[in-house]
Amino acid sequence: MEEKVSKEIKKKGYQIFNENKIKKDFETGKRIHFLVEGDSETHSVIFDKEKNEFICDCKFSTLKEGMCSHVYAAKLIKEKTRD
Repeated sequence: MEEKVSKEIKKKGYQIFNENKIKKDFETGKRIHFLVEGDSETHSVIFDKEKNEFICDCKFSTLKEGMCSHVYAAKLIKEKTRD
């Protein structure tokens, strides 16, 4: 089931993606690591290939508020660079 994402999160995620404020840092057999420029700091987003889930180190994500704009941007770049 797809996680519901607010319009504001989608808007911020697209903005991060469109302004090239996200890059794939490196990839291992189990994870893809992204660096995302936030409003005040750079965040680390990790995609766990085995669990098929994203994790972000921002306060929004760590407080279990749902998907953040950093993860949404990482999803966009992951879709764009899919083999």
